Amino acid sequence: MSRSTAIIFVLLSALGFGSIALFAKTAYASGVSPSTLLALRFILAVLMLAPIVWLKKLPLPRGRTLAGFVLMGCLYTAQAQSYFNALVYASSGLVGLLLYIYPVLVTLLAIALGWEKADRRTLGLMTLACFGLAITLGGKLHGQAMGIGLGLLAAGIYAIYILLGNRLSRNTHPLSASLVILATAGCTNAALAVAGGAALPGNAIGWLAIGAIALFGTTVAIAAFLSGVKKIGASQASIISTLEPVITMTIGVAMLGESVSANQLLGGAMVLAAVILLAKRPAQHAAVEPVIEPSGRATS
Repeated sequence: MSRSTAIIFVLLSALGFGSIALFAKTAYASGVSPSTLLALRFILAVLMLAPIVWLKKLPLPRGRTLAGFVLMGCLYTAQAQSYFNALVYASSGLVGLLLYIYPVLVTLLAIALGWEKADRRTLGLMTLACFGLAITLGGKLHGQAMGIGLGLLAAGIYAIYILLGNRLSRNTHPLSASLVILATAGCTNAALAVAGGAALPGNAIGWLAIGAIALFGTTVAIAAFLSGVKKIGASQASIISTLEPVITMTIGVAMLGESVSANQLLGGAMVLAAVILLAKRPAQHAAVEPVIEPSGRATS
């Protein structure tokens, strides 16, 4: 896979994740609870992906690699639960801003672990993207300590998830890896939904919205991210993924008639500029590391 193709895959992933908010609003309007939405999202995604993996006769990961992808599924559940519960105690703008410090965490951890080399250009573009996000998501940022803590926890978990996926996905087909992650997340979220009292969608539109989240915002998004991160590395993939909230804002304006301020346009332009400049830079390879046996990531 070429570098440009990998970037396209990560952009496709950002588009999928960025579309979740649009479909989630429709799903919530049908009466579904957040925990049930998460459970159905992953269960339906498994039902969509499993036949493809079976028909293509793709081998599933085994041994330590399988355990690693199961761990990623558990991390995905923990991240989603932290994020959605943070929204109860803090404004969506603050929670979003806290979550999107994860590219900084990914880059710093990758450099500290020796998996990637420090690069002034990448660090500069990461800073530009973060400032752009701060402007885009700014406004009335308020929240309790619990909300701030959960938002930071979501960012930390997601950073570990991305780094882990970057390692594990090198010797595993992205669809096989995605199936294990989604199946694990489906089981854990289903257990949490049942414990909290499941509330199913009350109409067909709600089910269609959840189906769209499962297909575009989960199956396609995760598989595309795993495919792209394998080539360009965790740091650069996470920087490109900062386009997600910009995409969400754009969809809100185009599809939901939401308003956008001049500051949000400026911030979105800064993030977009960072991604474009990153895409144009010469390919940078991660630091050489031992080959992982076919039993051995981190994601998006």
